[in-house]
Amino acid sequence: MSAETKLNLIDAIKKFKSELNDSSYVRLGAKGNYITVGYRINHVRNFFGERLSIQTESIELSNGSHKFKAYIYLDDRLISTGESKQIKSADKEFEKQNTVSIGRALSFLGFMGDEIATAEEMEQFLQTNKQKPSTESSNVNLESEDSDSKVNEIIQDIEKCKSSSNPHVLETNLEQIHSRNKDFLLQLQIEDPESFYIIEEKEKTLKQQMRSK
Repeated sequence: MSAETKLNLIDAIKKFKSELNDSSYVRLGAKGNYITVGYRINHVRNFFGERLSIQTESIELSNGSHKFKAYIYLDDRLISTGESKQIKSADKEFEKQNTVSIGRALSFLGFMGDEIATAEEMEQFLQTNKQKPSTESSNVNLESEDSDSKVNEIIQDIEKCKSSSNPHVLETNLEQIHSRNKDFLLQLQIEDPESFYIIEEKEKTLKQQMRSK
């Protein structure tokens, strides 16, 4: 990334944060206030104009669900990416997850309030929790040592996937890890995005290593 591009981004993020006010947020009950993806997109479009490009793709997984990837380019340079996975089959779920991937790419770039999760992600999280029975095991205290242990356990499981014979087998093994820990990972993505990001980066590194073999 060139020095000029970095300065442009810094100016854009400063302007974004300086213009935030109560009307910029959507209130989602006790979970607090969150900024919509649409608000973020409007800001970067207005600031950068045609210099900015947002591209997305969907990848069908072996279980029939989809993974979504968003790519943000500035002056034809890739500056951020974001990912999301289809969690359920529901009306407009495909479009929602596509939007979430864009929101995460913008958040990782710096266009966020005090949170990484977007209003769309939090709405999905709240709807999913409404559909689940309230049990002690379904809610994990993410500030506890148990949560750190769970994150470390998932990372160790990912490390074990190094023995996968090819990229297809690796993808299948990683999907099984996600399936076993679906509820925990969903909650982690919303409430502890830094730990979730570490898990994502571990997966990405492993995939890159597999492709380079």
